[in-house]
Amino acid sequence: MKLGAIVAPAPQGTNVEWTATILPIRRYRDIPAFLSLSMKIAKQAKRAKGSVRYALKTDMPKKRFWTVSVWQDRASMRAFVQAEPHATAVKKFAGWAADGAAFAEWTGPDKKVDWKEVLEKLEKPTFRFQKK
Repeated sequence: MKLGAIVAPAPQGTNVEWTATILPIRRYRDIPAFLSLSMKIAKQAKRAKGSVRYALKTDMPKKRFWTVSVWQDRASMRAFVQAEPHATAVKKFAGWAADGAAFAEWTGPDKKVDWKEVLEKLEKPTFRFQKK
């Protein structure tokens, strides 16, 4: 399943900030709470200042989820990450995460989400989640 939303296109010819995540979930029983929070985050992204687009891709049988968000600038992206409900998701994810959770950030042109490119970026992530 893929879900995508254009929020507010960036001015033509400008670069934007991209963030992609891969979120494997350890247990099937955690998926309903994870998805509920994910839908709240999608709504948060739609109304966040500086948001350009947000998309979610799922593979339920394998308990794997991917997100990509695009921002007009890094400050807008950081404000989103620190605001609710995303801040709560970061805390809760430690209990839900399976091996392989990671995110990648990059700067590039505003364009339609290309999942192939997103997955390639996640092969060399900016940060890899480590279980404690």
